[in-house]
Amino acid sequence: MAENRSEMRIPMQVGTEFRIRNNGDIILDNPELELAADTAAADAVLSYRFDSESGEHVLRLLDPVAERALRPGRKAASQG
Repeated sequence: MAENRSEMRIPMQVGTEFRIRNNGDIILDNPELELAADTAAADAVLSYRFDSESGEHVLRLLDPVAERALRPGRKAASQG
């Protein structure tokens, strides 16, 4: 990749509407929640970037925080 394209972190909660326009603009809307920008309240965090040369929208799951409750149990079970 010749050019460094910036990525944006996008916290997603259940019910969030995530729209991507053809030019790469993104719109997030979740009228049910007031914590939309708080990654600690997210069910998942996505990485998003738009490659204007190829016209591709690239999404990557960064942190499936919805599984947070499962992680300590697995660690404790493997340590004991």
